[in-house]
Amino acid sequence: MEKPKDYYQLLGVPRDATPTAIRRAFRRLARACRPGAKIEKAPVALDELQAAYETLADVDRRRRYDEQLRGQEHAGLAAWSSLRRLPSTERLRRPVRPTSLTGEIVLGAREARAGGVLSLDVPVTSPCEACGGTGGHGLDCDRCFGEGKVARRLPVPVSIPAGVRDGEVFQVRTDDPAVPSLVLTVHLRRA
Repeated sequence: MEKPKDYYQLLGVPRDATPTAIRRAFRRLARACRPGAKIEKAPVALDELQAAYETLADVDRRRRYDEQLRGQEHAGLAAWSSLRRLPSTERLRRPVRPTSLTGEIVLGAREARAGGVLSLDVPVTSPCEACGGTGGHGLDCDRCFGEGKVARRLPVPVSIPAGVRDGEVFQVRTDDPAVPSLVLTVHLRRA
């Protein structure tokens, strides 16, 4: 299938141009094409300008033309995506259920006896808020670089009960939707 001419570019108007702007651009360029114009060389042939104007001035023809252009753009992006082996949009939009993270805490004997609050900085991967986890639409997202997810640190204060023993497991709830809870195992450091 042959790629259609970009009539918007030919007339020098944006894709969301009003019918008035299209008409003005056509008339300005058509004046340059008529015989006896002071411009030595017309930028494009009058019949090309006429075809562009007739297509963009008619609502139905413009809608069909825009759909055709969008189809060409999507085909080009699909080829580019397969060339770069980007994940498909369906895979990026698959819902991900947040899960609990597991970890280990190593405490000294004195810390285990006394208990207290331990501040953890948990590495978390969550969907990119800028692109909604899709990696971008057509082009890679500037924030996640097309991955659809970003790495960040989640500060979690962990309350260690006094007298905790080696091998004890407890769960800490978080307010973050990406990680609803942490399952922690306590290990005592041997002196």
